[in-house]
Amino acid sequence: MLTMACVLLASFFAGAPAPVFSLQVTGDWRVELGPGEAGGVSLAQAASFEITPPERTIVRDERHAVLPLYNPKAGGWVRGAKPRGIQTEECTATGKLYPETLRIKAGPGDAPVVFVEGKDYQIEPFWGTFGRVEGGAIGNNQEVFIDYAYEPDRLDTLAVNTSGEARLFEGVPSLGVVLPGDVTDGFTPVARVWVPGRGEALTEDTLYPIYFDSPGESPEPVAERLLPGTLAKLRSGEALTVVTFGDSVTCGGGVGSDQAQWWQGQFLARLRDRFPAAQLSWKNAGWGGASSAAYMKSPRGSEHDYVRDVLEPEPDLVVIEFVNDAYLDEAGVAEHYGTILKNLRGVGAEVILLTPHLVRPDWMGMDTNKVKEDPRGYVRGLKAFGAANNVAVADASALYCNLWRQGLPYMTLMANAINHPDVRGHKLFADALMGLFPRQ
Repeated sequence: MLTMACVLLASFFAGAPAPVFSLQVTGDWRVELGPGEAGGVSLAQAASFEITPPERTIVRDERHAVLPLYNPKAGGWVRGAKPRGIQTEECTATGKLYPETLRIKAGPGDAPVVFVEGKDYQIEPFWGTFGRVEGGAIGNNQEVFIDYAYEPDRLDTLAVNTSGEARLFEGVPSLGVVLPGDVTDGFTPVARVWVPGRGEALTEDTLYPIYFDSPGESPEPVAERLLPGTLAKLRSGEALTVVTFGDSVTCGGGVGSDQAQWWQGQFLARLRDRFPAAQLSWKNAGWGGASSAAYMKSPRGSEHDYVRDVLEPEPDLVVIEFVNDAYLDEAGVAEHYGTILKNLRGVGAEVILLTPHLVRPDWMGMDTNKVKEDPRGYVRGLKAFGAANNVAVADASALYCNLWRQGLPYMTLMANAINHPDVRGHKLFADALMGLFPRQ
């Protein structure tokens, strides 16, 4: 039976244009780049390349001052300690650890005491987290040392220069954020090859030829029609208050504490550049790990107070980002966001719904980084709700769905290997938002 991912891909590829430079697997770790001409470069004949398999990394004597109790009821990424080699922003990269290689010792080197799995400690093999067992030989405050092996990911670049030479540029092995291999001056990237850690061979899903004719569709600038008050104040220089209402991504998830890199910081900076007279003030109502419903139900006077944080500032514009609302189906969006819209319009605010980024493929019922259209009912619901209620929708999801055509597996932008985009991902939110506004 075909998976959802296979159905999505089959339906898309049936009518999709071919990339300029074709790319195909010709061996377990060998690819062939086809001839083509685009981006100011051309390749007259096909070129073959041997791709270096993922390289195993061996870690010895990694010290952990204490080992927490293993919690089998927690999410896989927080069941215990994390091997630092596979740790990402705050989680772990799944499937990269060789769990059978994990050894927990009472001391470094050839320690006389090696603890026993199942008796002294437990490990979650997919996430790689581990912890001591109550009643085992590892003490509450005992330091331990671990040995293990893992394989990081890599993203290689195939590039062509103006002389018609094709060359392979290997990326730097990494986990979470994985940057494509840098090319030297004079070369233009034409394709990329995804080399996942612990991958046994290349497949069609690891090939990312670049579609030079697909920069992504620019949305219709709808601010004149759907955000007239905001646009008027941007142009006139009258004071404009913006509230951003969201979850961990609205708290800088993936980029840290530098607010200039957050999607809000990038968006507001670009608004000021486009509308030099603008006088903007910004209030952030973000709560990591929460849904919009949880924020709205949080008690008055608490750290996260919906009325105080979102409504009482009487904002001119509220931008809503909640990937944590993705549990909602289309009917649920209509009901829940209907309440939010009534609240916001009640204080005179205009609204932008920001569709979410893509998250782990398995969390969306997929097994691929290549998807043309977001499969989540929540995203369809936001678009339908916006159309039915004259609310602006900034479709960041569509920009994420276009990344594979730019030679980028979208998961290579996730700093925590789950759902926190890096600065490039935050920029996509700002791109989607700016697409709603006219050039001046």
